[in-house]
Order: sequence, then C-alpha cells, then structure tokens
Amino acid sequence: MIRVLILVGLAVLVFGSGAYWTYELFLRPTQDLKMEKELGAAAVPPDPSLPAFEQCVALKKQLKLQEARQAFSRFLEQYPVSTRQEEAREQLGELNISIFLSPVPSAEKDEYVVKPGDVLTKVAGRLKTTPEYLVRANRLTGTMLRIGQRLVVGRGSFSLVVDRVQGRVTLLRDGRFFKQYTIQSGAVGAAGSSGHGRKAPVQVRKQGRVGEKSAWTPDGRRVTLADKEYHGAAHWIAVEGGGVTLYAPVESEPGKPALKPAGGLVLGFRDTEELAALLRKGDPVTIITLN
Repeated sequence: MIRVLILVGLAVLVFGSGAYWTYELFLRPTQDLKMEKELGAAAVPPDPSLPAFEQCVALKKQLKLQEARQAFSRFLEQYPVSTRQEEAREQLGELNISIFLSPVPSAEKDEYVVKPGDVLTKVAGRLKTTPEYLVRANRLTGTMLRIGQRLVVGRGSFSLVVDRVQGRVTLLRDGRFFKQYTIQSGAVGAAGSSGHGRKAPVQVRKQGRVGEKSAWTPDGRRVTLADKEYHGAAHWIAVEGGGVTLYAPVESEPGKPALKPAGGLVLGFRDTEELAALLRKGDPVTIITLN
C-alpha cells in the first residue's frame, strides 16, 4: 500500500511539474499576448512640456512677438528632450526673422540718422551690417538715402553651422540659435558601416568664412542690389575654406544649362535671401561633413 502511494505521489510530481512548465512556457505567453491585444497598446505618457509649448504658441497667435520669442527661447532651454523641440526651433526662427528684418523697434536694435555724405554701403560698413539688411529691414524702395532719414539697425554678430550630415544649416546670432534651414540637396547623410571590413566614415569639422555673395537672374545675369531685378534674383553664398556654396537654383531659360556652383548645397529661395541679408563677408562658418 505504501509503495502504491509513493508511485502515485511521484506520478503527480512528474506530471504536475510537466504541466506547470508547459503552462509557463507555452500557454501563459499566448494568454498574455491575447490579453495585451484586448487591452490595446499602452497609452504613451503625455509630454510634460506640452502646456509650456501651447503657452508659447498662444503668445504668437496674439501677435505678442517679443514675448513669444522669449517664451520659445526659454522653452528650448528648459525642455531639451521635448517632443516639440524641432517645432519650437522653427517657430523661434520665424519670430527672430520677423522681428530682426523689420522696422519694428526692439531691444537689439539701434537707430541711425543719415548724415550728409552717407551712402548705403558706407553706412552698412560703419554699423557692421550689410546693405541688403538695411534695405530690407527699413523697407527701402531703393539704395538712395536721404539726409535726416532714420534707419533701424540690428546689433549682433552672425555665424553659420553647415551640417551636411544632418542636412541642415543653423544660423547663430552672438553664438545663440537664430534660425534653422533645411538642405534640400547636397547633404551627405548620416555615417554608417562602409562594409568590406573598412571603417565607417567619421564626422569632421571644417572652419571657413563667408566669401563672395552673388545674385542671379533666370537668364544667367549677375545683378547687384542697385538693379531692379535683384529682389527676384536667386542668391548664392560661397564659403571660403569650406569648399561649399549655399545657393537657390536659378531657373534657367529653355535650352540653356542650369547655373550651378561647385560644391553647391541647395536651400530654399527665401532661405538664401535671408542669409544674404544677414551674413557679412568674413563671418565664421563651421562645416560638419564626413571624412
């Protein structure tokens, strides 16, 4: 009798253990998966930065541009991993341009009164800005100045970071973010494995400076700020020491080859127009590319 009980106990132990592990290894995962599908995907936790972002947007919609700009700047500093970082940078860039390239007075602008003998290029050089900026920011219809005319002039030094790996160009004012532009053609893409046992390319930084700026009409003529075709022209900005040129493509006439600079990086028409107005020859440029 005792032997029978022992055999029964062993059978229960063996088969019970087998049933347990069968459940754990096969049945339970299936049941858990079924339950997950029934419950649906886990809800993504809300972004804690969203209320602050919405406050920034509300200020912009109320046309409180100065307050909105300050709010977006704080947002970028306080929420570096926010899901709205890129959108905030876009919004801030638009605000910076709207304020800086306009006659609206602001804390970073001075006023200059035109004196006898002043010409546009002379005034621009004295105030460490560009003639294109003075024309655009003051809504001038030409390049002639009048004695006693009042001009608003923005302060600050600009620099540029051309990231060919990420495909973007970042404009900095006094070392701080000002606006970001997308490289539409000419980026080199992110570094990856090169295959065949070779090392993957690595990022390198090159230092250059803003060189020659030029403007071109669709028929391939180069124009200057004094020409009436200038405001509809495509702008090119060469980088000395960097081997690249930021440019907007020239829509050439039928049957003629399109003008294209060596090392060209394509930006939008409006983008190059803004950069041509803000950047001076000699402004520093950092180029990030692959070796």
